[in-house]
Order: sequence, then C-alpha cells, then structure tokens
Amino acid sequence: MRMLCMGVLLALLAACSGTPTVVNPGKTPAEARADYDACRAGAAVAIALTPRDKDVDEMRQKAIDECMKSKGYTVK
Repeated sequence: MRMLCMGVLLALLAACSGTPTVVNPGKTPAEARADYDACRAGAAVAIALTPRDKDVDEMRQKAIDECMKSKGYTVK
C-alpha cells in the first residue's frame, strides 16, 4: 500500500511539473481552458495506439503544444 501511495504521488508531481505556459492575450481564461481541454483530449486520441517503448508523455505534450499553437497560442 505504501508503494502504491508513493507511485501515485510521484505521478502527480511529474504531471504538474512539466506543463508549459501558453499565452494568447485575446482569449479569456475560460476560453483558454476550453481550448487546452480540447487539445488534451485530441492528444489522448492521437497517442492511444503508441507503442509503450516510446516516450508517451513527451508525445502527448508535443501534440498538445502543436494544437495550442494552431489555435493561436504562444507556447513557452
């Protein structure tokens, strides 16, 4: 049980640490969140069949970044 808790904690920390900042001054925070959620969902579908020997997290983040750029955001 202890190892499971540690694994979950590490996964949460890793998920929070690598999120880039996206900027689009013409969008409200609600619009930006909706765009990000749509890009995240699209990225999940795009990498669903990726072999496990690939860096899935990196591929997911790249897909999200490209999607946000296509919506007019600057990814930092």
